[in-house]
Amino acid sequence: MITAQRSLWIGIGFQQAATIADLQQAIAQACNQISIQPEAIAGIASLSHKIQQPQLQAIAQQFSWELRDFSSAELAAIAVPHPSAMVAAHMQIASVAEAAALAALQPQSGILLLPKQVLRLNQTAITVAIAAPSPDPASASIPSSL
Repeated sequence: MITAQRSLWIGIGFQQAATIADLQQAIAQACNQISIQPEAIAGIASLSHKIQQPQLQAIAQQFSWELRDFSSAELAAIAVPHPSAMVAAHMQIASVAEAAALAALQPQSGILLLPKQVLRLNQTAITVAIAAPSPDPASASIPSSL
């Protein structure tokens, strides 16, 4: 399991009926899917009105995670690999979870470790994506002494 410094961001979108337990389960499933520990997470990112929800506030406090909020316009400006026609129809933006996870890393570029996953729990839908900073190309180069 990855337990590196807190550099990963969870992007999340959810229906109003989602409970703290539903969100915790969705986040745990996402982390388990890519073998990461909560200690590797820097925070949660979403639309401004979602970040203010007590469910996310409680989870962030539990893990000492930051919360980053973005407007619809900010998320609409982020290119994502898996835009959603349903989200676009309801919210006039193509992505919440993937866009928020990537936006939280700015001004640094990021990559999706976990593309959006839609979970249906207790008659509510929760979408989760996890992003990491893009690898530094300089650190990945082969030393000239070899």
